[in-house]
Amino acid sequence: MIGVLHELEQRRMALQERSSMKRLLVAQSCMAIAARGAILDRAYAVARSTGAWPLVLGCLGAVALIVGPRKVLGWAARAAALYGVTRRIGVVVRGGLS
Repeated sequence: MIGVLHELEQRRMALQERSSMKRLLVAQSCMAIAARGAILDRAYAVARSTGAWPLVLGCLGAVALIVGPRKVLGWAARAAALYGVTRRIGVVVRGGLS
């Protein structure tokens, strides 16, 4: 009888370990999905805010037609890189001053 109880206790511990590992995998998957959702939320917010200013969109379209889409995409890539760097510098400055 004691052997059976010991075996049941071992099985219970193994099942608890397996359950905790599965919970960890589910949490990691949810974090990845949430990160992608955050990107979509930001893109939607940008599209919505620029949609409120049709003149800006018209000017961007005109610049793309005049200058060429490849140059505009190159400028956009540089601007995105500069934006990312300035955000990181801002975080470091704010974090260092606090």
